[in-house]
Amino acid sequence: MSAVLNPCQAFETATVAASGVAVWLYAHHHACRGDHAFLCYTVACIILYATAVACGAEKPLSLSASIFVMHSVSALGSTACYRLSPWHPLAGFPGPVLSRISSLHLVYISLMGKRYLVIDDLHRRFGPFVRIGPDQLSINLHSANGIIYGPANHMEKADSYTTPGQIKATALFFKQKTKAIHQERKRIWSSAFTRSSINNFIPAVERRTLELLDCIEYRQSESKEQLVDLSKVFCHWAYDIMGEIVFGGSNNLELMKNGDPAGLVDSGKMATVLLDSLGQSPWVIDLAWHLPLGNSMVRLRQVAAEMMRNRVRADADTTMRDLTSHLLDGRTSSGDAIPLADLELEAVVAIQGGSDNTSTTLSLAFYYMLVSPHNYYSKLRQEIYQAFPEQERDSPLDWDVLAGLPFLNAVVNEALRLASPYYLPRNVPPGGVIIDGTFVPEGTSLAIAAYSQQTSPENFYPDPLDFRVERWLPGGLGPGSRTEKAALYSFSSGPHVCIARSFAYQEMRCALARIVLSYNFKLVPNFDAKKYRDGILNMRTTLLKEPLLVRASRTNRVI
Repeated sequence: MSAVLNPCQAFETATVAASGVAVWLYAHHHACRGDHAFLCYTVACIILYATAVACGAEKPLSLSASIFVMHSVSALGSTACYRLSPWHPLAGFPGPVLSRISSLHLVYISLMGKRYLVIDDLHRRFGPFVRIGPDQLSINLHSANGIIYGPANHMEKADSYTTPGQIKATALFFKQKTKAIHQERKRIWSSAFTRSSINNFIPAVERRTLELLDCIEYRQSESKEQLVDLSKVFCHWAYDIMGEIVFGGSNNLELMKNGDPAGLVDSGKMATVLLDSLGQSPWVIDLAWHLPLGNSMVRLRQVAAEMMRNRVRADADTTMRDLTSHLLDGRTSSGDAIPLADLELEAVVAIQGGSDNTSTTLSLAFYYMLVSPHNYYSKLRQEIYQAFPEQERDSPLDWDVLAGLPFLNAVVNEALRLASPYYLPRNVPPGGVIIDGTFVPEGTSLAIAAYSQQTSPENFYPDPLDFRVERWLPGGLGPGSRTEKAALYSFSSGPHVCIARSFAYQEMRCALARIVLSYNFKLVPNFDAKKYRDGILNMRTTLLKEPLLVRASRTNRVI
């Protein structure tokens, strides 16, 4: 015999269901912090249970649990129905059902490290516009670049760039409350990366790059197999450089000499993974910050903050004009100095952002050159030999000469093309935008499918998936070849372009030049190039699951 609800029970059930709909309506119109929502639900459950006990319910735990489940089903069901309905602003855009229902699907895809490949496949299935989240679109059109990232619309960063832990501080990388705040902080940072300021960094980069040469040889000599992992060496080199560029050497970062016993590199990468992946659903970041899962984010901030405090205390003794010098001298529009809390957060941006992508690009540049059948390593060495015929080891390279070497720059650009499938979402401003004749409503999170564009035959032809340095040289890969330089999104563009772009290029040129002139590299006999490439995972940072093990030998000409 089927159970029939009496009027009282029906009213109670309807009330609980209505509470779920009310929660959906509130969340639809107001941003909710995940940790606050969790706290509210926890308190509500406790009150519900206590009320059931006080009212003499026969099974108070079962009753309160059933009420909570009904409420949750109502809230989640209302959310899903709306997001799948024709009334949703993005209802006309195709995409997987799971992506349209919840941003957690994008979180999962991101955590797997192959988001760029999944999105590329979705574009092949659905076309240039794909709904990859309830309010998120991926666009695979080169014509959308200027609209999304250009200065005309000045789209602000999406919520995935929100400062984790709801820290009351401002930093250039993270999302700011207003455009004016971003422009103000960008102006201060820009002073550190003018041509004259970069010239102040040259001695530190040169010294650390010479140490890199010694580090390669030393670590190989300490290895039982007489091999060295280039990826790890490059990570340590990049961190050591940023220790000087950001903090003037006041924190004694010496990863090339001492290794990384504190796990700075791994913590920084894991923090970036969580910020990027969980950030696709910002309320998850709010929760993770308070859980063991978020320890790497908390640790990165604590370590960087302590380094910044050390640097500020040592300001009078710092002789180098480092990044912190520019930040300390910077003034807001009201004439105020940057608060210490902001400086500490800027340290996170500088130390991680300044080391991670540079070291990854170098690792993949050497990987692609060493596995390529086109003898690129020798060709690069020949160009640099000709540019520096009498260069001595301890004398600095001429960075202006390096900047003008076509093959060297082509190697860097081709490595960036294949090594930087970054996801850079922006929020559509009030009034919406029109892209290729299609209206996109305000509040939508948009991103160019960078990997799809950087490997599209419409932009890079022929062999768009292969490492072909010649495509960046005059004449390209022959008649009919295409190289759309503006389709390289490694440093973004427009108002949020990477401030240190020129410096990063110079770092990579310097390291490449020194290394190819000093060493011959030979991959281990059983090196599996496909396995290495399949192990490249990208989540705003790049994780290399496989080591890049080589045997290094000095060239006849050591500089």
